[in-house]
Amino acid sequence: MKKLLAVAVTIFSLCGLISSSRAEPLETGGNMVYFVMLDRFANGDTSNDVGGLGNNAKISGFNPSDVGFYHGGDLKGIQEKIPYIKSLGFTAIWISPIARQIAVSPDGGSAAYHGYWGAGFDQVDPHLGTMMDFKNFVDDAHKVGLKVILDIVINHTADVVQYQEGNTYVSIGEKPYRSATGKIFNVSSVAGSSKFPQLSANKSFGKTPFIYAANRAIKSPSWLNNVLNYHNRGDSTFAGESSLFGDFMGLDDVFTEKPEVVSGMITTYTNWIKNTKIDGFRIDTARHVNEAFWNKFLPAMRKAALENGVSYFPMWGEVYDTDTGNLSYWIKNANYNELLDFAFQDRVINYITQKTAFPLANLFNDDDQYITAGNDPKHMGTFLGNHDMGRVASFIGLQSGEVQSLKKDQIAHVLLFTLRGSPIVYYGDEFGLMGGSDKEARQDLFSTQVSSWQTQKRIGQDPIGTKDSFSTANPIQETIKALTSLRKVNDNFVTGSQKIRYAKAGVFAFSRFSQANQKEFLVVTNINSDEAIVDFNVGTTSTWKKVLGSGDLQANGKSVTMTIPGLSWAIFEPNERNVDAVASISLSPIKIDELNSSQLRLDARIVGSDFANVSFYYRNKGKSWVLLGMDDSSTYSNNPPDANIFRVYPNKNLFMKGIVEFKAVVNKNGQEVTSEIRTFTIK
Repeated sequence: MKKLLAVAVTIFSLCGLISSSRAEPLETGGNMVYFVMLDRFANGDTSNDVGGLGNNAKISGFNPSDVGFYHGGDLKGIQEKIPYIKSLGFTAIWISPIARQIAVSPDGGSAAYHGYWGAGFDQVDPHLGTMMDFKNFVDDAHKVGLKVILDIVINHTADVVQYQEGNTYVSIGEKPYRSATGKIFNVSSVAGSSKFPQLSANKSFGKTPFIYAANRAIKSPSWLNNVLNYHNRGDSTFAGESSLFGDFMGLDDVFTEKPEVVSGMITTYTNWIKNTKIDGFRIDTARHVNEAFWNKFLPAMRKAALENGVSYFPMWGEVYDTDTGNLSYWIKNANYNELLDFAFQDRVINYITQKTAFPLANLFNDDDQYITAGNDPKHMGTFLGNHDMGRVASFIGLQSGEVQSLKKDQIAHVLLFTLRGSPIVYYGDEFGLMGGSDKEARQDLFSTQVSSWQTQKRIGQDPIGTKDSFSTANPIQETIKALTSLRKVNDNFVTGSQKIRYAKAGVFAFSRFSQANQKEFLVVTNINSDEAIVDFNVGTTSTWKKVLGSGDLQANGKSVTMTIPGLSWAIFEPNERNVDAVASISLSPIKIDELNSSQLRLDARIVGSDFANVSFYYRNKGKSWVLLGMDDSSTYSNNPPDANIFRVYPNKNLFMKGIVEFKAVVNKNGQEVTSEIRTFTIK
């Protein structure tokens, strides 16, 4: 294992700490996020371990030797570790939910250490500390330039509401929603509106809800104690309508179509922004809440943030789906600007473990699906694993040998920090933690009392035993530091365009180009065990210098030959700037998207440059041009007619019926060229 600790990478000098009472958006490397499950990170105050509930673990939920119970991590603990997180180069900390919990499940078999069984949505769980502890943590994070992203839950609360008829889901077709007077109504058509009817516990729902006397005032704010504010249809089957209206594994599903609920949630989370000065949200189970709710809630949060001095307030929605079409639906129809990119995680892990380079390249062709007038796929939250599915190291494993596994883990992190998106690292990944999914992916970083975690293998270092992970070192930490440093001094990897260069047989290469500095960076990875020699074209005529990693690049004009060792990666910077100018742009005839008839497809092709910003516009005759979106990353394909195309896919419902005009405008080096105007009839 000592040989592993000798593995090193070239490291850029870290930028100095930022002295500011509030972290500003997209500075020093953009959002590079460190995700912490608070209960398992650091225990700064042992007096709150039982949350004031006594020493019976079945009541307090505290049992540090059981993977399903509280272990003692808290807000004072993470506050003490701010310098450590900053030393890795991150710019933001995402923390698991801090709302007061129902501490133990109804069957006594597990506890709410994870934070997703909320009862006091405007309070801090006493196992984690106090509201003042949270504010102190946020203040200290801001002083060193770290933003704080709060994990929140809208979809459900802790399991308090009971049903007289049992928990099996009852469909709307079988028992429709009815008003207090017994009249059937369509929930979707009145969602969030003044037309929403009065409800009755005995007449309105698929089930007859009730709450045991001891729990009738257990939730906060008080409106959460009203059974009429829940869907009351039984447990979700996670198929069809039940995904929106069913209880999430027994957890009470909030009636987010009700105006009272909409206004209540807006008030609750506006107060979190106003009173604690947080910088963004991660939103749990986003796909299980109706679009009408998000179309009111998300703009209200952006407005609240702006009023409190935050111009960019990211809200990464959890839509647990690897299909880019399904992900893009929530951007185009529910007002999300950021999602957690499960498709990215899927393709990167498959590349690392299966050597599938082309599906990873093809993933970014689908980025055009995310583009709108207000959205850019670079806002997507990219990650390699998480607290539900498991860690990146668990996917890699040690089957190929310890040294090989370490190299694969490092390549995965290289892709995470250099491909488009806001990279998110799950706490403990820098120590090579493995484990499994769910509870087994939530290990302690302080000295653990879980015996199986003490002997669990790690990538890059020995099993931890009873030591504190923070007292150990791992080569993955140094890789992360090198990559965060790279992003901090090169905006190419934050806002720059991306162009795939090569994606065959386990070798993956791409460029990141910045319009601001007119420079092209080149990233190459080889997941094969053997050395690879590959040829491809780049956009800059120049000699190149290696910035990080291993490998050799020989250039002949815009043609390069890359020699890269097995299980290696390299990042190159040209010695000259890119000076290409755009000669022309053509817009193809507008058509309906063949894979989704609810949207149009606009294709533009430019000649004369690899890198350009292509903006797409529409107008009704006699009206002003309206921006549809901007694409700065052209498509990749081994088939020339399908390559180097810039695209957007606007929803048809954006347009009035009749003849609509479209144009594309390209900008490169201050030169602007406009395409011909195309027309399309919206029926």
